[in-house]
Amino acid sequence: MALGLVAALLWLNPFPHQPSGADGQTSGTSTEDAISITLAPEGKASAGIVFYPGARVASQAYQDILGPLVNAGNLVVILKAPLGIPLLDTNQARAAMDRHPEITSWAAGGHSLGGVSASTFAKSNQDVDGLLLFASFPADSMAGSSHLKVLSISGSNDGLTTPDKVAASKPLLPPSAEFATVVGGVHAFFGDYGVQPGDGEPGISREQAQQQIAAESVRFMDRLQSPG
Repeated sequence: MALGLVAALLWLNPFPHQPSGADGQTSGTSTEDAISITLAPEGKASAGIVFYPGARVASQAYQDILGPLVNAGNLVVILKAPLGIPLLDTNQARAAMDRHPEITSWAAGGHSLGGVSASTFAKSNQDVDGLLLFASFPADSMAGSSHLKVLSISGSNDGLTTPDKVAASKPLLPPSAEFATVVGGVHAFFGDYGVQPGDGEPGISREQAQQQIAAESVRFMDRLQSPG
């Protein structure tokens, strides 16, 4: 039993934040507590995103890649999943949204297993307007969630959320869902936490990949508030 407990604790130990060295300066303010990291822009934000980290990935690993969304005027709340497993509380985004009644347009987002949780939350909460997936796909069909704007960003060299898995999951998303592929990108490029076992070999630098991911994410949040 003792050995099992030690093994479980080692497995639950998160991939730590490993800064990439790229320029990740974010304007505005950053606050952190036991359940989330909140990045607020300068001035008033009308749109926001609640982001579920990947399993066992430190929440801090997503601050730089989501920083451009803050610089574009969006509120970003990065959740801290229970035991590092986002599926243990798929409704965790609700409390974060309730703390910010000033936000009129919300997206749920997530990386890998965190994207599965974000999908579940977005499907069951009608006040969520968008879904942003980083190397992820939903567990169940969301084809009927026509009110959602969806963007799925994946890497062509991802060894975990492979291109074949992304393609096979397309029918689970609303027909209007959009897809973007980072050519040469891998699973671990969607955050700053080093190399992940089972991942593919990158064909692009982390900095180049994250610039593309951030740019697509900013465009998605801009579209979130536009009609149609």
